[in-house]
Amino acid sequence: MGELAKRFGKKVRQLRRGQNLTQVQLADATGLSEEWVRRIERGDGSPSFEALETFSKVLGVSVADFFDSAPHPEQQRLAGIVQLTRGLSNEDLAWLEGIIRAALRKDVPRRGAKHRQR
Repeated sequence: MGELAKRFGKKVRQLRRGQNLTQVQLADATGLSEEWVRRIERGDGSPSFEALETFSKVLGVSVADFFDSAPHPEQQRLAGIVQLTRGLSNEDLAWLEGIIRAALRKDVPRRGAKHRQR
């Protein structure tokens, strides 16, 4: 396979490990076989557009992020948050969204706020 498939596979592996997922768990979450996930991570398989979208949703990143070679720590952190919220009910997600919105208001002190104001 070509360089693009290898880059994609490397990024899938990196994101999967960053979320403490096994290949079996990623296969289950994406609906692909474990062997296909292994092949993709090795760069030996080319996923379909549908599979690209599925990996994107499951790992909490954009499709473009799979092909961007620059590391994005904020994307990894967001992907971890997505993983933490997996399986929450709509009611719990709405509650969590309210907390996040409240925390982001300017009148609520945030950790490290003093350092950012300099």
